[in-house]
Amino acid sequence: MKLLAIDTSTERASVALLAGDELSCEVLDSQRTHAQLLLPMIDRQMVHAGIKLNQLDGIIFGCGPGSFTGLRIACSMAKGIAFAHDLDLIPVSSLAAIAWSVREQKECAHSSVLTVLDARMQEMYWSYFPAGQSEAVAAVNPVQDISLPVDESVVLAGVGIDLYWDGFSEKIKSQISTRLEQFPNAGAMIRLVQNTHIKPVPVAEAQPVYVRNQVTQGDARG
Repeated sequence: MKLLAIDTSTERASVALLAGDELSCEVLDSQRTHAQLLLPMIDRQMVHAGIKLNQLDGIIFGCGPGSFTGLRIACSMAKGIAFAHDLDLIPVSSLAAIAWSVREQKECAHSSVLTVLDARMQEMYWSYFPAGQSEAVAAVNPVQDISLPVDESVVLAGVGIDLYWDGFSEKIKSQISTRLEQFPNAGAMIRLVQNTHIKPVPVAEAQPVYVRNQVTQGDARG
Protein backbone atom coordinates (compact mmCIF):
# COMPACT_ATOMS: atom_id res chain seq x y z
CA MET A 1 0.00 0.00 0.00
CA LYS A 2 1.28 3.45 -0.96
CA LEU A 3 -0.50 6.46 0.54
CA LEU A 4 0.40 10.15 0.56
CA ALA A 5 -1.12 12.45 3.20
CA ILE A 6 -1.01 16.24 3.47
CA ASP A 7 -2.27 18.54 6.20
CA THR A 8 -2.22 22.34 6.36
CA SER A 9 -5.15 22.90 8.71
CA THR A 10 -2.97 24.84 11.17
CA GLU A 11 0.25 26.86 11.02
CA ARG A 12 2.11 23.54 11.08
CA ALA A 13 2.26 21.81 7.69
CA SER A 14 2.87 18.08 7.49
CA VAL A 15 3.33 15.60 4.65
CA ALA A 16 3.56 11.84 5.17
CA LEU A 17 4.13 8.90 2.88
CA LEU A 18 3.40 5.24 3.47
CA ALA A 19 5.37 3.00 1.10
CA GLY A 20 4.96 -0.64 2.02
CA ASP A 21 5.83 -0.93 5.70
CA GLU A 22 7.74 2.36 5.86
CA LEU A 23 5.96 5.49 7.05
CA SER A 24 7.85 8.78 6.88
CA CYS A 25 6.60 12.23 7.82
CA GLU A 26 7.93 15.77 7.51
CA VAL A 27 6.59 18.60 9.65
CA LEU A 28 7.36 22.28 9.12
CA ASP A 29 6.47 25.48 10.97
CA SER A 30 7.06 28.40 8.65
CA GLN A 31 6.09 32.00 8.05
CA ARG A 32 5.83 31.19 4.37
CA THR A 33 2.46 30.16 3.01
CA HIS A 34 1.63 26.50 2.95
CA ALA A 35 1.17 26.79 -0.81
CA GLN A 36 4.93 27.38 -1.08
CA LEU A 37 5.78 24.54 1.28
CA LEU A 38 3.63 21.68 0.08
CA LEU A 39 5.08 20.76 -3.31
CA PRO A 40 8.72 20.68 -2.11
CA MET A 41 7.64 18.62 0.91
CA ILE A 42 5.78 16.17 -1.32
CA ASP A 43 8.74 15.96 -3.70
CA ARG A 44 11.12 15.14 -0.85
CA GLN A 45 8.91 12.32 0.36
CA MET A 46 8.53 10.81 -3.10
CA VAL A 47 12.25 11.04 -3.89
CA HIS A 48 13.17 9.51 -0.53
CA ALA A 49 10.86 6.54 -1.18
CA GLY A 50 11.85 6.24 -4.83
CA ILE A 51 8.30 6.26 -6.15
CA LYS A 52 6.22 8.50 -8.40
CA LEU A 53 2.80 10.01 -7.81
CA ASN A 54 1.17 7.71 -10.35
CA GLN A 55 2.31 4.72 -8.27
CA LEU A 56 0.26 5.81 -5.25
CA ASP A 57 -2.90 3.98 -4.22
CA GLY A 58 -4.46 7.10 -2.76
CA ILE A 59 -4.01 10.56 -1.32
CA ILE A 60 -5.28 11.72 2.07
CA PHE A 61 -5.85 15.33 3.05
CA GLY A 62 -6.78 17.08 6.26
CA CYS A 63 -10.24 18.38 5.43
CA GLY A 64 -10.73 20.45 8.58
CA PRO A 65 -11.79 22.17 10.57
CA GLY A 66 -8.95 24.64 10.83
CA SER A 67 -7.49 27.58 8.95
CA PHE A 68 -9.77 28.32 6.02
CA THR A 69 -6.85 29.22 3.77
CA GLY A 70 -4.90 26.13 4.82
CA LEU A 71 -7.88 23.85 4.24
CA ARG A 72 -8.39 25.20 0.74
CA ILE A 73 -4.71 24.70 -0.09
CA ALA A 74 -4.65 21.07 1.05
CA CYS A 75 -7.96 20.25 -0.60
CA SER A 76 -6.99 21.82 -3.93
CA MET A 77 -3.58 20.15 -3.94
CA ALA A 78 -5.01 16.73 -3.09
CA LYS A 79 -7.79 17.01 -5.65
CA GLY A 80 -5.33 18.03 -8.35
CA ILE A 81 -3.02 15.09 -7.66
CA ALA A 82 -5.90 12.61 -7.35
CA PHE A 83 -7.48 13.78 -10.61
CA ALA A 84 -4.21 13.85 -12.56
CA HIS A 85 -3.21 10.34 -11.51
CA ASP A 86 -6.62 8.70 -11.03
CA LEU A 87 -6.09 8.10 -7.31
CA ASP A 88 -8.48 7.49 -4.44
CA LEU A 89 -9.07 10.72 -2.51
CA ILE A 90 -9.63 10.39 1.23
CA PRO A 91 -10.59 13.35 3.46
CA VAL A 92 -9.73 13.04 7.16
CA SER A 93 -10.88 15.25 10.03
CA SER A 94 -8.11 17.26 11.64
CA LEU A 95 -9.78 16.71 15.02
CA ALA A 96 -9.93 12.94 14.46
CA ALA A 97 -6.23 12.96 13.60
CA ILE A 98 -5.47 14.68 16.91
CA ALA A 99 -7.48 12.07 18.81
CA TRP A 100 -5.65 9.27 17.00
CA SER A 101 -2.26 10.78 17.87
CA VAL A 102 -3.28 10.98 21.52
CA ARG A 103 -4.35 7.33 21.64
CA GLU A 104 -1.06 6.21 20.13
CA GLN A 105 0.43 7.11 23.50
CA LYS A 106 0.23 4.00 25.66
CA GLU A 107 -1.16 5.77 28.71
CA CYS A 108 -4.00 7.29 26.63
CA ALA A 109 -4.83 4.30 24.42
CA HIS A 110 -8.25 3.71 25.96
CA SER A 111 -9.11 7.29 26.90
CA SER A 112 -12.01 9.46 25.89
CA VAL A 113 -10.60 12.51 24.11
CA LEU A 114 -11.85 16.07 23.72
CA THR A 115 -10.01 17.61 20.77
CA VAL A 116 -9.87 21.35 20.14
CA LEU A 117 -8.44 23.84 17.65
CA ASP A 118 -8.28 27.61 17.88
CA ALA A 119 -11.12 29.06 15.79
CA ARG A 120 -10.26 32.66 16.71
CA MET A 121 -12.79 35.19 17.97
CA GLN A 122 -12.68 33.48 21.41
CA GLU A 123 -14.08 30.28 19.90
CA MET A 124 -12.78 26.77 19.39
CA TYR A 125 -13.50 23.94 16.98
CA TRP A 126 -14.03 20.78 18.99
CA SER A 127 -15.05 17.15 18.89
CA TYR A 128 -15.62 14.59 21.63
CA PHE A 129 -14.36 11.05 21.00
CA PRO A 130 -15.63 8.53 23.57
CA ALA A 131 -13.26 5.69 24.40
CA GLY A 132 -13.01 3.28 21.48
CA GLN A 133 -14.53 5.66 18.94
CA SER A 134 -12.63 7.37 16.12
CA GLU A 135 -15.49 9.36 14.56
CA ALA A 136 -17.26 12.43 15.94
CA VAL A 137 -19.18 15.49 14.81
CA ALA A 138 -17.19 18.73 14.75
CA ALA A 139 -18.64 21.91 16.26
CA VAL A 140 -17.55 25.48 16.88
CA ASN A 141 -18.50 27.34 20.06
CA PRO A 142 -17.31 30.02 22.44
CA VAL A 143 -14.86 28.30 24.77
CA GLN A 144 -17.12 28.65 27.81
CA ASP A 145 -19.96 26.86 25.98
CA ILE A 146 -18.05 23.66 25.23
CA SER A 147 -19.57 20.80 27.22
CA LEU A 148 -19.45 17.01 27.34
CA PRO A 149 -22.51 14.74 27.11
CA VAL A 150 -21.30 12.52 29.96
CA ASP A 151 -19.65 13.03 33.33
CA GLU A 152 -16.28 11.34 32.84
CA SER A 153 -12.57 12.09 32.79
CA VAL A 154 -11.16 12.98 29.38
CA VAL A 155 -7.89 13.90 27.75
CA LEU A 156 -7.97 17.44 26.36
CA ALA A 157 -5.76 17.72 23.28
CA GLY A 158 -5.24 20.15 20.44
CA VAL A 159 -4.02 23.63 19.60
CA GLY A 160 -4.76 26.74 21.65
CA ILE A 161 -5.40 25.03 24.98
CA ASP A 162 -3.14 27.28 27.04
CA LEU A 163 -4.42 30.38 25.26
CA TYR A 164 -8.05 29.61 26.09
CA TRP A 165 -7.71 27.59 29.30
CA ASP A 166 -9.11 30.29 31.56
CA GLY A 167 -12.23 30.45 29.38
CA PHE A 168 -13.23 26.80 29.83
CA SER A 169 -16.07 26.19 32.26
CA GLU A 170 -15.19 24.90 35.72
CA LYS A 171 -17.21 21.77 34.92
CA ILE A 172 -15.03 20.97 31.90
CA LYS A 173 -11.84 21.74 33.80
CA SER A 174 -12.86 19.28 36.51
CA GLN A 175 -13.19 16.53 33.90
CA ILE A 176 -9.77 17.02 32.30
CA SER A 177 -7.32 14.33 33.39
CA THR A 178 -4.54 15.34 30.98
CA ARG A 179 -3.81 18.37 28.78
CA LEU A 180 -1.79 17.81 25.60
CA GLU A 181 -0.72 20.33 22.98
CA GLN A 182 -1.17 18.26 19.82
CA PHE A 183 -1.28 19.40 16.21
CA PRO A 184 -3.01 17.47 13.42
CA ASN A 185 -0.42 15.30 11.70
CA ALA A 186 -0.34 13.71 8.25
CA GLY A 187 1.29 10.56 9.60
CA ALA A 188 -1.55 10.09 12.08
CA MET A 189 -4.01 10.55 9.22
CA ILE A 190 -2.44 7.65 7.35
CA ARG A 191 -2.59 5.40 10.41
CA LEU A 192 -6.20 6.45 11.02
CA VAL A 193 -7.16 5.47 7.46
CA GLN A 194 -5.29 2.17 7.81
CA ASN A 195 -7.08 1.22 11.02
CA THR A 196 -10.62 2.51 10.52
CA HIS A 197 -13.28 2.54 7.84
CA ILE A 198 -12.78 5.98 6.31
CA LYS A 199 -13.77 5.78 2.65
CA PRO A 200 -12.59 7.65 -0.46
CA VAL A 201 -14.87 10.29 -1.97
CA PRO A 202 -15.35 11.34 -5.60
CA VAL A 203 -12.77 13.98 -6.47
CA ALA A 204 -15.40 16.44 -7.66
CA GLU A 205 -17.26 16.20 -4.33
CA ALA A 206 -14.31 16.69 -1.97
CA GLN A 207 -14.56 19.92 0.02
CA PRO A 208 -13.00 21.46 3.11
CA VAL A 209 -15.03 21.18 6.31
CA TYR A 210 -15.17 24.74 7.60
CA VAL A 211 -17.80 24.05 10.33
CA ARG A 212 -18.63 27.76 10.37
CA ASN A 213 -21.45 28.52 7.95
CA GLN A 214 -20.05 31.84 6.83
CA VAL A 215 -16.54 32.87 5.90
CA THR A 216 -16.02 36.49 6.81
CA GLN A 217 -13.20 38.56 5.41
CA GLY A 218 -11.32 38.27 8.70
CA ASP A 219 -11.81 34.51 8.86
CA ALA A 220 -10.71 33.98 5.28
CA ARG A 221 -7.21 35.06 6.26
CA GLY A 222 -7.12 32.24 8.81
